Amino acid sequence: KQWYQRRVRGLSLGAMYFRRLANRVLPSRVSAVSSTFSYYPRYSFPLISTTTCIQMPTFSSSILHSTLRSFCTSTQNSTQLTTKAPSESFIERVFDFTTNDKLSAKYANHFGGLRLDLLLEDLDLMAAAIAYKHAAPEGHNNPDHVIVKPAPEDPYFERGVIKKGELLSGMRIVTASVNRLELFHELTVQNDIKLSGCVTFVGESSMEVRIKMSSIIKDDDGHKIEDNMLLGLFTMVARDKNDQPVKVNRLVPVTDLEKSWYAMGLENKSNRKMRSEASLERNPPTDKERELIHLLYLEEKEAKKNKEESKKIYTLMENTRYGKTILMFPQLRNIYNNIFGGFLMRMAAELAWSTALLYAQERPTFRAIDEITFLRPVTIGSIVVFESEVVFVSTESPQIIQVRVEANHIDPQSGKKTRTNDFHFTLTTNNPRLKELMPRTYEEMLRYIEGRRIVNYVKVV
Repeated sequence: KQWYQRRVRGLSLGAMYFRRLANRVLPSRVSAVSSTFSYYPRYSFPLISTTTCIQMPTFSSSILHSTLRSFCTSTQNSTQLTTKAPSESFIERVFDFTTNDKLSAKYANHFGGLRLDLLLEDLDLMAAAIAYKHAAPEGHNNPDHVIVKPAPEDPYFERGVIKKGELLSGMRIVTASVNRLELFHELTVQNDIKLSGCVTFVGESSMEVRIKMSSIIKDDDGHKIEDNMLLGLFTMVARDKNDQPVKVNRLVPVTDLEKSWYAMGLENKSNRKMRSEASLERNPPTDKERELIHLLYLEEKEAKKNKEESKKIYTLMENTRYGKTILMFPQLRNIYNNIFGGFLMRMAAELAWSTALLYAQERPTFRAIDEITFLRPVTIGSIVVFESEVVFVSTESPQIIQVRVEANHIDPQSGKKTRTNDFHFTLTTNNPRLKELMPRTYEEMLRYIEGRRIVNYVKVV
């Protein structure tokens, strides 16, 4: 009862103060109103959290005032769907590593390469901005500098600005899944990096966002050449305040390239459906996979007879498990007062890379990220346990290690675990002494089969 009364009070205060702000409240009073809202950070009206971004000196008062006015006017047109081309949602951003030493130091790892875990946060953030740009109502003033301009003095500011942009159309846009992230070259901070993307396929309430990362290289004549390094596909979904699907603007491809992207989107949708129906959680393994399970059983049985010799050849799957426990602080939240999905991907990527390193005993390299699913939101104050495990290994060239990471929310009162996310990472290594992976139980063998399917899918793509 107390929780309900507190929430109602926060909603009432939020609506009252927000109306005042939208009706020509002096910009000088914004900071005072913002401090009032911060008293109810968790139970306040969702739009309230955006006022913490408004205090930053990045914006002028005129831009701030016009942005606030658009909060009230844009929702009136949010139900009027229109048709857009992929180019209308296009956004790009350049990381100037060659001239910005501070930025380069932030993204560099101890091998001199680029930290993919940090990049995942930027990719998720950019996918949200692109999806909002497509879903925004017709004629809505969508200033690009408000959407993508970072505020260096606050590492969480840019994320809040983009989340604020999502709410301008009267809907929430969240990441449903990361269908695929494929890397073509090893990432490095020696050159500038450009991220660019747009919406390439639209369903009823879902949007497929294609993001490309390119390395900007200068040739002998000083001309800039873009070398493709990464391609990512994100599925974003639109929801209302009751978490129900909201229809988004239609998409009509114009150029031949856009039409090919749209066709790929249709194929990806069909493939996701087929893979979901063939999931081992729904259906038993195929005949060939059952033969493989029997072969693994015989190998494991033989390994028991020669334990000393088998240790030189095999590593038990149960010995590849690692984990870390993280308390989710308010600084990690998005505008909906849930934990930012990019942060969860970052934590999982760090653990997956460490797990592969410990298995291979050589530095691994990310090859692909496949099937990241967001099953339910993670709230502030949650205790989340990330558990990793090597589920498949191929000792043939290129040597491949498939790592699965599972994120679980733990209730401190009951100790009950609730799965929130699944992550699948494919890494490559260069160790001629790489050991085979040995599953023992039937559950481990099913995870082995699942990892094998993902790796074979990576090879095909």
